[in-house]
Amino acid sequence: MKSSIRDDAALAAFVGPRYAYYSGRWALAEVRGGMSWNWAACLLGPFWMAYRRMYWQVGVYALIVCTEPVLHALFRIDMPLALSRPLLYALALLLGMYGNQLYRWHAESTIRRLREYHWSPELVHDSLARCGRTSWPGVFAMGLLLVVMAVSLRPLAGLVAHSTGLLAG
Repeated sequence: MKSSIRDDAALAAFVGPRYAYYSGRWALAEVRGGMSWNWAACLLGPFWMAYRRMYWQVGVYALIVCTEPVLHALFRIDMPLALSRPLLYALALLLGMYGNQLYRWHAESTIRRLREYHWSPELVHDSLARCGRTSWPGVFAMGLLLVVMAVSLRPLAGLVAHSTGLLAG
C-alpha cells in the first residue's frame, strides 16, 4: 500500500529536528511578505547556507563577494572600502531578513524534484531525509572555499592586472 506524503510531512522530513522552528518562521513570513528574521543566516551567511545544504545559493553568494577582486583584476576598478564593506553588511542583512524564505524555496524545490524523480512516496521520504537536513561537511567545505578565495583571489587579481599591463605596454 502506497502512502502519500503531505507537504508538511515532506517539509518536516527535509528540515529535520528544527522543523518546528522553521514552520513557525515560515508562517510568520507569509504574513510579512516573505520576511522573518534568522540570526544564523545573518551572522553566519554562507556557512548557514552550506549547513542547510543550499549549495548553489552559496555559489551565488561567493560570486557576489568575488566580484570586486575580479573587477579589479580585469578592469583595474578599485571598489572603495566604503562600498565593499556595506555590500557585505547588506548581504548579511538580506540573509537575516529573507533567509528563512530562501530556505523554504530550496526545500520546496528539492521536494518537487524528488517527487518527479521517484514514483514511490516511501522513496521520496527516504530521499528527503538524505538530501535535506544539515551538513557539517558542507560547513567545512565552505570554510575551505573561503580560505582558497582569500589566498588566491588577491594575488590572482594582481597577476592578471600585471599581465594585462604588459600586453598593453
